[in-house]
Amino acid sequence: MKEESNIVKAALSSVTLHVVILGSLLIGAIITPSKKPVLEMTLASDKPIVKAAMVNNADVQKQLDKLKKQKRDEKQAQARRDKKVKDEQKRIRDLERLKKKRLAEKKAADKAAKKSRDDAKKQKKLADDAIKKSKAKQKVEADKAKKLKTERLRQEKAAAKAKAKRISDAKAAKAKADKIRKDKLAKEKAAREQKQREDALAKEMAEEQASLNKARQAKVMSEIQKYTSLISSEIKRHWITDQSMKGKECVLNIKLASNGLVLSVKASSGDTVVCNSARTAVLKAEQLPMSKDPQVFTKLKEINLTVQPEFD
Repeated sequence: MKEESNIVKAALSSVTLHVVILGSLLIGAIITPSKKPVLEMTLASDKPIVKAAMVNNADVQKQLDKLKKQKRDEKQAQARRDKKVKDEQKRIRDLERLKKKRLAEKKAADKAAKKSRDDAKKQKKLADDAIKKSKAKQKVEADKAKKLKTERLRQEKAAAKAKAKRISDAKAAKAKADKIRKDKLAKEKAAREQKQREDALAKEMAEEQASLNKARQAKVMSEIQKYTSLISSEIKRHWITDQSMKGKECVLNIKLASNGLVLSVKASSGDTVVCNSARTAVLKAEQLPMSKDPQVFTKLKEINLTVQPEFD
C-alpha cells in the first residue's frame, strides 16, 4: 500500500509541473508583443511588408502547434501514467487477492493437518480399544471354556446318576404299567358290558318312542284333517254362492291366530268371482275352528285351502 501511495504522489507532481509549463508558454505567447518590422519607403513593391506579416503569423502558428503537440504529448504521457497507476493498482489488488488466497489455502491446509492429526488420534484410540476388547474377549472365552469344562464334568456325573435312577424308575414304572394295563383291561371289559346293556335299553326305549311318535303323528294328522274339515265347513256356512260358480274353485291362503282368529286371507289362484266371495265368507266368519294342540296349530296357523261351491 505504501508503494502504491508513492506512485500516485509522483504522478500528481508530474501532472502539476506540466500544467505550469504549458500555462507559462500560453501566457508568454499572448502577452509578448510582436516585433514590428521596419518598413522602408522605397520605390520597390510592397512585398517586404507582406513578407514580414507572414513571418509573424507563421511563428505564432508554429508556437500554437508546438503547444498543441505538447498538450497532446502531455495527455498521452498522463494517459500512460494513469494506465501505469491503474496497472499498479490492479497489480496490488491481484497481490491482495493472491495473499488472501494463500492465507485461505494455508488455513485450509492447517485445518486439514489438524483433521489428519485428530483422525490419527482417533484411529489410535480405536486400535487401542480394539486391543483391549480383544484381550477382554480372550479372557471371557478362557473363563467360558473353564466353566464349560466344569459343567461338562458335572453333567457327566449327573448323567451317570440319572442313568442309574432311570433304570430303577423303569423297573418300577414297568410294574406300575403292568398293573395299570390290567386295571384298564378290566375297566374296558366292564365298560363294554355296561355299554351293551345301555345300548339294549336305548334300543328298547327308541322302539317304544318310535311307536309312541307314530301314534302321536297319526293323532296329529287326524286332528289336522278334522280341523281342516271344520274350517272348510265354517267357511261354507258363511259363503254365499250362485250357479255361475258351479265347477269353479279358488285356493285361499289363510293365516290364523292360536285361538282361530283370522289374521289375513288372500287368494292364491282360481276364479276371481269365486275367490272374492270365498274371501268375504272367511272374513265374515272372523274366527275359525282351531285345535288346542300346539303341533296341530303349527300345521294349521297358515294353510292353503282349496274351496269349491257345492250345489244339490
